[in-house]
Amino acid sequence: PMMGRVMSIDLGSVRVGIGLSDLSRTLASPFTTLTRESEDAEMISRILELAEQEEVAEIIVGLPRNLKIERNLAEKRALAFIEQLRRATSLPIIPVDERFTTVLAERRLRESGLNSKSMRSKVDAGAATEILQEYLDQHGKR
Repeated sequence: PMMGRVMSIDLGSVRVGIGLSDLSRTLASPFTTLTRESEDAEMISRILELAEQEEVAEIIVGLPRNLKIERNLAEKRALAFIEQLRRATSLPIIPVDERFTTVLAERRLRESGLNSKSMRSKVDAGAATEILQEYLDQHGKR
């Protein structure tokens, strides 16, 4: 089995949520939320800096596939981001489908009673955490 944490990235148009697994790869936690720069390159180097600090061994990136109309743009942007990320690192970059995760994350946060303003910045990392937990559950203990 691979050693090191798994990092997950949820690409919002404004914010980028980052989740991180524990070293045993069983539990996902929200790690941080970055503001999306005009240049993805800047953000990618920030992400890879964090990945190095946290001993990350692989990175999963959520592919947005929720709304038919918005889908093409968001998905194209995510795929372009993944390409750039792959060029910048030798870490495995794994795209995962995130059709339901943001909805799930928002619902959980609403249930935990956060008002919408404090909720918004947490939702992004929350969605990244959902994506990661789903991935860990599927790929963890085989």
